[in-house]
Amino acid sequence: MLESIILYFKANGLEYLGTVAGILGVWFSIKEKIATWPTFIICYTVYVYLAFEAGLLANMSLNILFIVLSAYGWWQWKQVEEGSSVEGTKAIQHTSRKLWIINVLFWIIGTALIGYLLESYTQSFQPYLDAFATSVAFSAQWMLSKKYIGTWLCWLISDTIFINLWALQGYWVTVFLFFTFMVLAIYGWRQWHQTLTKAEQI
Repeated sequence: MLESIILYFKANGLEYLGTVAGILGVWFSIKEKIATWPTFIICYTVYVYLAFEAGLLANMSLNILFIVLSAYGWWQWKQVEEGSSVEGTKAIQHTSRKLWIINVLFWIIGTALIGYLLESYTQSFQPYLDAFATSVAFSAQWMLSKKYIGTWLCWLISDTIFINLWALQGYWVTVFLFFTFMVLAIYGWRQWHQTLTKAEQI
């Protein structure tokens, strides 16, 4: 029995590492800490491997892009702006209607294109759902790097889909991770909304 437990934790060590790094990364981002980005880089590196293993090829590609976007976000958050709520980092911004329209168009095109490629040329699991969640998550990551408050809604949408995809593959630690992401996204939106409201009242 003990040997089985030890083997389970050895086999799933990467999943636990990715889970802890992911939760810490989201928590740091809510608190607008620059540590967000190196922590996310660890998480995304782990999930490049796990997504490949699970056959979620769009998600794997997304995590590779996320590593690049995390480096970009790291640089962006170091750009100090007037109205920033945290000393030495970028200020939170509203998400305009125009930006939402661009995002939705990007999701539609991304889902159609990535889903078609995955269905036609790979053995990807649930290619169109994977493609849609991937497109929304890409928007969320870019918006986080720019500190648009709408990032949290995008995370909620993509995380809802990814929970189902990972659950169907039996990655229960990752399901817990994405459920935690959803709770943190709600908390993150509330925190950023309060911060933005206070900044506008000054």
